[in-house]
Amino acid sequence: MQQKKLLLTGSHAETTAVAVIQEIKKRNLDWEIHWLGEENKNLANLGAINHIFKPGKVENKFTKNTIPRLFKIPSDFINGKKLIKEIKPDLTLSFGSSAGAISSFWSNFFGVPVIVHEQTATAGRANIISSYFAKKVLISRESSFNFFNKSKTELVGNPLNSEIFKYLDLERNKRIKSILVTGGSRGSTWINDAVFPLLPQLLEKYFVLHQTGEKNLDKFKSVVSENYLAFGHVTSKEMIEVISKSDLIISRAGANTVSELIALKKPSILIPIPWSFNNEQQKNAEYMQGLGLARILPQKDLTAQKLLSEIDAIVEDYPAILKRTENITSPDLTASEKLVEILLRYI
Repeated sequence: MQQKKLLLTGSHAETTAVAVIQEIKKRNLDWEIHWLGEENKNLANLGAINHIFKPGKVENKFTKNTIPRLFKIPSDFINGKKLIKEIKPDLTLSFGSSAGAISSFWSNFFGVPVIVHEQTATAGRANIISSYFAKKVLISRESSFNFFNKSKTELVGNPLNSEIFKYLDLERNKRIKSILVTGGSRGSTWINDAVFPLLPQLLEKYFVLHQTGEKNLDKFKSVVSENYLAFGHVTSKEMIEVISKSDLIISRAGANTVSELIALKKPSILIPIPWSFNNEQQKNAEYMQGLGLARILPQKDLTAQKLLSEIDAIVEDYPAILKRTENITSPDLTASEKLVEILLRYI
């Protein structure tokens, strides 16, 4: 029997793709796995065959790259056809982005079944487009039902890197001793600028871990303290460990980050990116806020003083937060299993 080929595709979907591959390997499924998107060494290390595809896209915020990326789309659309013909997948699983939308179109065109997975609490533009070519749309949050054809949409949760299961049973500290500040893998100038003047004050009370992003790291090398550790980038596996060892998280509100924070029950101050499509980061943050784990600080209100006020509010409320979130169980803990079960139906 010929080995089945599974195509994973998307852009910023490493965490979800890793989780899916981990579950496939756990089940000893003999599938040939392909990745179509930006080069990803972590996926390659898990055995996925990389196919580099960085198509243009419609951006949510106008920058110097907006027009050039928009004009790339037609030629990338044709390149996508060529890549799908070369790979010849038996099933395509798209996590979003223009790479996912183009791959979904051509997979469907060649008779390959398509499954779409939406990580956010709303829906990305590319996934809305891809859903028209999909046999099945899998969502992480119930609120996403509003954006897709309900007859082919199923709630499964957002798959988590299996590394997170090592830390689920760690007891949370009774008071805040450490703070993690992160703006995502590339860092956030907005968050960094608000945190910088607060560091002398924070370091008197807390150990601060700070993911600055590589481009901003030099600025924070001037901060010398045994209570401070700045770093530019870490792997998703390392980031889970960092989160697990922190008592309070200050972060953006990307879907995968929020899923990990909920699974680890980490009290957080979330600063959603305001220009995300369908205001998805705000909705992700509101979902976590509804569980009692997060306070939301809008970027338009972000100042050093306001951030300090939010930190102080969580510190004061910390025992109550621990108590009311003690019995939370993340809906994402079984998402990988549910998703792979559905893949088995279609491959």
